[in-house]
Amino acid sequence: MGKVGSESYKFLLFLKEYQKNLIAFLFALFLGLAFVVYENGFAYNVLVDGVSIGVTRDVEGVKRVVEEIKKEEMQKWGDVVFDQEISFERIRVSGERVKDAREIEASLKKILSLTCKAYAIEVNGKPVAFLKSKEEAYKTLEDLKSEYKKDADKIYFKEEIKIKSKYISPTKLVEEKEALEILRKPLKEAVTYEVKENDSLWSIAREHDMYIQDILKLNPGLTENLKPGQIIYLSKEVPLVTVVTEKEVTYKEEIPFNTKFTKDDKLFVNQSKVLVEGEKGLKEIKAVVISHNGVEVKRDIKEERVLKEPISKIVAVGSRRVSYVATGYFSYPARGTITSRFGPRWGGFHTGVDIAARYGSPIYASDGGTVIFAGWESGYGYLVKIDHHNGYVTYYGHASKLLVKVGDKVEKGQKIALVGATGHATGPHVHFEVRKNGVPIDPMRFLGR
Repeated sequence: MGKVGSESYKFLLFLKEYQKNLIAFLFALFLGLAFVVYENGFAYNVLVDGVSIGVTRDVEGVKRVVEEIKKEEMQKWGDVVFDQEISFERIRVSGERVKDAREIEASLKKILSLTCKAYAIEVNGKPVAFLKSKEEAYKTLEDLKSEYKKDADKIYFKEEIKIKSKYISPTKLVEEKEALEILRKPLKEAVTYEVKENDSLWSIAREHDMYIQDILKLNPGLTENLKPGQIIYLSKEVPLVTVVTEKEVTYKEEIPFNTKFTKDDKLFVNQSKVLVEGEKGLKEIKAVVISHNGVEVKRDIKEERVLKEPISKIVAVGSRRVSYVATGYFSYPARGTITSRFGPRWGGFHTGVDIAARYGSPIYASDGGTVIFAGWESGYGYLVKIDHHNGYVTYYGHASKLLVKVGDKVEKGQKIALVGATGHATGPHVHFEVRKNGVPIDPMRFLGR
C-alpha cells in the first residue's frame, strides 16, 4: 500500500473512534440530563418533632442555619440543647412551594425552643436557684456564709447543700444577687395551736405575728366561736438555708450560792433570821458558741475553772411553837416608860396608855389572837388591832412599820410592828388600848401580869 493509502486508512480509523466517543458522550449527557430532570422532581420536607415547617432542596443550607442559631444561643446561654428533633424527609415535589434556607430559618426561630446547661443550688435535694456557671453557684454560697463569718472558727450549712448541673429553660436562670435573695428568704411552715381559755382570733393572730385572714385561709370553716382545746393551724417562718457558725470563747460567770437553813427555838415557826449573807462565786468558762444565721442557739461547755468559791447563805428559821389562843392576861407591848395614862387628858379623854420607846424598837402582841386591822387610821397613824376572841381587842398605834397583815394569827409576845411617831404623836411611843366588847378599859388593870 502506498503512502496515500496508508494515511487514508488512519483517518478512517480516527473517524470511527471519534464517532464511538461521541456516541458515548451524548449517551452520558442524556443520562445526566435525565437524572437532573428526575431529581428536580424531588425535595426535602423539614420536620420539627415530626411537624413540617417547609420544603427545601438546600438541606445543607438548612443544617448550616441550625448550627448558626445554636451558636447564637450559645453565646448568650453557654451550652444549649434544642428541645425538638429536626429531621429531613425526601419527597416528590408536585406543586409545593420550595423554600430556600433563609426562609426555613425564619420558621425555625419561631418554633424552636432550647434548654441551656445550668448549675442548680439544691437544698435538701430540692433545686432552689439556677445559675449560669458552677463558679457563680459556689460564689453565691460563699457570699451567704460571709454575712455571718466574722470571727467564726468554723462555718457550714445545717441543710444538705449541693450544686448539680441540669438543662433548663434559660428563663429560669438568675443572677448571683437574685440567688442570694432566694436563699435568704424564709419559708412558711404550718404548725398546730391549741386554743386556750379567753383566746380570740385577734389575740392569737397578734401573738403569732399573723393576720386574721391568714388564719382563716389555713383553717377553712373556722369562725370567731373558738373553744378551749380546739386545734387550729398557724404558720411560722423557718429559714430556707441555715448558716451555722462555731466560735470558741472564754468568759467569766457568777456561781450562785446555796441557802442553808438552821433551826432556832428562840424564833417563832413563821419567823426567820439571816445569820450569814451569801456571796456569789466566780468561774472561768471555755465554750463553743453555736449560732444559726447569727443568732446563738447553743453553748457547748468545754472547760470550767472555779476562780472563787461561793459562800452559802445561812438562815435561822424559828422552831418555837406559836400559840394563837389568848391567855386572858396582857403583857407590856413594848419596853419603855409610860408617859400618859388612861383617863381625862387636855380637855378630852385618853383611851389608852402611851409607852415611850426607842424609834424602831419592837412592838409585841400583848396576848394571842387574830389581826383584824393593820394599816393607817387617822390620829393613830400606823395601827394594829388584835382580836383575842374573848371579848377583848387590843390597839397598837403610832408604829413606824407594820410586820403583820389582816388575818394573821399571832402569839403572845410575837413582834407585830416597830415603834414610831406616825399620826398625832409628839415623839416615838406606842399608844396601847384594851377594849372589852368595844369599850376602852384602863390597860394598867392588866399590865404587869
